[in-house]
Amino acid sequence: MKRQILALVLLFAVTGSVAMQAQSKRTPADSALVQQIEKDVSNQLRRLNYVESEFRVFRSDLENIKSNNEELSTQVKETLERLAQSERAINATLETFAQKFEDQNKTIADVQEVLDSKMNQMLLYIGVGIVAALVLMFIVAKSAAASAVKKHESNWNAFQEHLLKSK
Repeated sequence: MKRQILALVLLFAVTGSVAMQAQSKRTPADSALVQQIEKDVSNQLRRLNYVESEFRVFRSDLENIKSNNEELSTQVKETLERLAQSERAINATLETFAQKFEDQNKTIADVQEVLDSKMNQMLLYIGVGIVAALVLMFIVAKSAAASAVKKHESNWNAFQEHLLKSK
């Protein structure tokens, strides 16, 4: 764009010097042509001024867009960094939870094992107690039966003696 502006300025400078030389040798047809050229030059200058002002507006708009783009890029980077930090925190929390869950399952398994061994031990003691009670009851019953048989024999013998004495 700068090159085009420079070319136009040089064109006008050359045209101006040609016009100065032409003024010294002007004819009426030439002066109408010069006026037409001057009119065209002034129109071109107005257009050039308009294009330059539009160029400045576009440049400022472009700079605004670039700055907005940079701000958005910065915000996106910050957001992505926060998301990455959140993901790391969530992963750490999940790992801690998984570890605690595994520890809890291990503790439950250990408690279950202890309870099973105590239950087996208690059932063994109860079984031994029942067998001991049965043996004791058997011994007591046998002893009581033996005692009753002895007593009965003694009473029978006493009865027979009494009968024999009374006859």
